[in-house]
Amino acid sequence: MNHHEAVNRTVGPGPAAHSRATFVIQGRLARVREQNILFSPSRQAIFTVNDTAAEIWRSLEGGMPPDAISAEMTRAGVDRLEANEHVEAALRDWQRLSLIRPHAPLSAPAQGAVSQMVAIAGLKMRLDYPAACAFPAIAVFRHLEVRSERADVLLQLVEREGRVHLFRDGDWILSCAPDELPVMLKGQLLIEVLDRGAYELALHAAALLRHERIVLLCGKPGAGKTTLTLALVHAGFGFASDDVTLLDSRGHGVGLPFAPAVKAGAWPLLAEHYPDLDAVPVCRRPDGRRVRFAVPSDVAPPSPIPIGCVIQLRRGRDAKACLEPVDPASALRVLLNGAFAPGRELSGAAFDALTQVIGSADTYCLTYSKLDDAVELITKACR
Repeated sequence: MNHHEAVNRTVGPGPAAHSRATFVIQGRLARVREQNILFSPSRQAIFTVNDTAAEIWRSLEGGMPPDAISAEMTRAGVDRLEANEHVEAALRDWQRLSLIRPHAPLSAPAQGAVSQMVAIAGLKMRLDYPAACAFPAIAVFRHLEVRSERADVLLQLVEREGRVHLFRDGDWILSCAPDELPVMLKGQLLIEVLDRGAYELALHAAALLRHERIVLLCGKPGAGKTTLTLALVHAGFGFASDDVTLLDSRGHGVGLPFAPAVKAGAWPLLAEHYPDLDAVPVCRRPDGRRVRFAVPSDVAPPSPIPIGCVIQLRRGRDAKACLEPVDPASALRVLLNGAFAPGRELSGAAFDALTQVIGSADTYCLTYSKLDDAVELITKACR
């Protein structure tokens, strides 16, 4: 079944404030052997619902606004407060499961909306927030703001029933809880850059600036890339990216300077360097992990910069700190790990760009346990 088979049925608006939220039905309901089964085409998933929820669903399909559904349940003998709770819980769950969604917003910002224009790697994107949901997300991307009347991409956010829905140029993309919004938006902005940007290869690497050269930090999840990046910025390195760096055809790099998302385990480690971090709002990732965004006060220019150093990170408990040279083949393998190429396939030009990086940059493997030891070794290597 294709997604569009289920999206042409809508819930019409009603007179009450609750009913102004119109929904597009994205799922299908069937009753099989006395069991109510909901199918989500977008998730390719099946959910079972009780008879009360099934009646609410059929009423939505029939165009009945939520307040009218509650009133109908009340006339059938259900307590009004209980009826409201049933309907609201169903709407929340079905939005979370991508079974229903709001209508696409108008291209112009809605009344009370807050707009933000950002630029990343030359791509200009407009973000339209409902005023009630704008903070803290708008602060997380403040350092990326530009003055421009034209946007390459329009991303609009709509809040309904405790969920925030993202639309891209009028097309629904996904929804999330309000405290997941900064993480979700960061992911979508990254997707836009990777899909539309001009580059040969995107590296899973942090980028710092030192003496007009980029220092790349690579490592598996948990290697401490974000924490070490922030510690190096505090030590005087320029910030370009904490996660993804683009390579052009010459092997020069452009960092994507999103604010680093610091996981809860690293908050105490960075307390000395960033004493205000504990006052930053806590956000959640889709996996439930808590993060705080350390918004940089300054970022490297968006123009391509030569790569001066590539460092693979290996963090281990009680490991003796050392920085050892790495041979070209090993360094290439490190950079290719998690790399993304336009078209999903590494081209000859992308490989040539990588070899130019390895041919001109110093390549190391850093083993460390303590953050201060790592900062000291990298600082010495980059003099």
